[in-house]
Amino acid sequence: MKFMKIAAATAAIALAATACGGSDDKKDKAGEADPAQLKVWMMGEGTPEQTKFLDTVEADFKAKHPNTDVVIKYVPWPQVAATFQKAAAGGEGPDVTEIGNTDVQSHIAQGSLADISGKVDGWADGKTLNKTALENDKADGKTYGVPWYGGVRGVWFRKDWFDELQIAQPKTWDELRAAAKKIQDAKKVPGIGVPSDQTNALVSFIWGNGGEVATKEGGKWVGKLDQPQAKEAVEFYAGLVGKDKVAPEKYIGKDELHGPQQDFALGKLGMYIDGSWALKEMKKTSAKDADKWAVFPIPSKAGGNAPVMAGGSDLAVWKDSKAQGAAFDYITVLNNAKNAKGWADYSGFSSMRSDVKFTDPKLEIFTDIAGNTKFTPISAGWGEFEQAKKVLPNAVKAVMQGKPADAELKKANEQAGTLLNAS
Repeated sequence: MKFMKIAAATAAIALAATACGGSDDKKDKAGEADPAQLKVWMMGEGTPEQTKFLDTVEADFKAKHPNTDVVIKYVPWPQVAATFQKAAAGGEGPDVTEIGNTDVQSHIAQGSLADISGKVDGWADGKTLNKTALENDKADGKTYGVPWYGGVRGVWFRKDWFDELQIAQPKTWDELRAAAKKIQDAKKVPGIGVPSDQTNALVSFIWGNGGEVATKEGGKWVGKLDQPQAKEAVEFYAGLVGKDKVAPEKYIGKDELHGPQQDFALGKLGMYIDGSWALKEMKKTSAKDADKWAVFPIPSKAGGNAPVMAGGSDLAVWKDSKAQGAAFDYITVLNNAKNAKGWADYSGFSSMRSDVKFTDPKLEIFTDIAGNTKFTPISAGWGEFEQAKKVLPNAVKAVMQGKPADAELKKANEQAGTLLNAS
């Protein structure tokens, strides 16, 4: 397998020639000649462990396509948008690509992805895919991708402290706040960390109070952030910092990775919200304390588990690929039960297959949490709303800093109505 990296968004992107039929006469199930190369784009920097994993995937793929060389190109996440735009404009893209699931709709709208409806319908393992996540890959009744892995959030907590202080796992907002205060009083560290730049956590509180970011009415997205349910959720989340003072101000303007994750691992924080992948990172900080950590689901206001957003990646075939049959075959191998489990255990992300679980028992809870997934508005404008404009993080940050929630959420709601309807 060959590996390449795209060095910078501003540099010229040297792409291999579009995959085409080689001299071999073997045909795949779509009647295409086996391509000499299959170009696969993976997001991120790539690691030796990922390279080793993808080598095993290629070996499995070659059982059906022995004469095809799989070429992996890593695209660092900060450069994804520019790289995809250049590929779409220049007519040169991969055969298979990983794609962030919140970006799928925008790429469908741009016409970059192939319609693989028939291929997905004919794939036996397709029935194991998370149905909510699969809906995110559809538009106008057609399917343009399949879910690969997802990152759902739960509340990481110090199990030894909960046991010592006789704290039951919180099932409501009031119980979550009370648990944070009890830890803070007893251990002299902040009870919980709630960064302002954590949209995926915040929407769980909104959904857990019966609220929505936006709903579709008359074919258009209508913002709901100024409604009482959303406002109450934002005020509770932000209030853990300002009103209740059980969460520190130092995480305002930060996300979970650059805020509470390390503090929690070092025993300087009682709870914080993060995904299954955090375990590997926290072990790098303080492996000796790993047996003290555990997870419970994000609670809804009145009781029970709040729905969670499954941020993660999907797999798609590039529309201009000359080897779409082989490209989809690669997807089915990469996302078969064996390889899906291998990827989950390596990456720490939940598989979007219902038959694949984590090997580590500490992470089993995330499989249960993933059973209550929900998606933010399936709109081509969500990436702009969430990432470029940071609408919700900016609103929460302002409320944490003492600005009135009504005014901030009214402004955020107006932006939702504009950005989510942009084509």
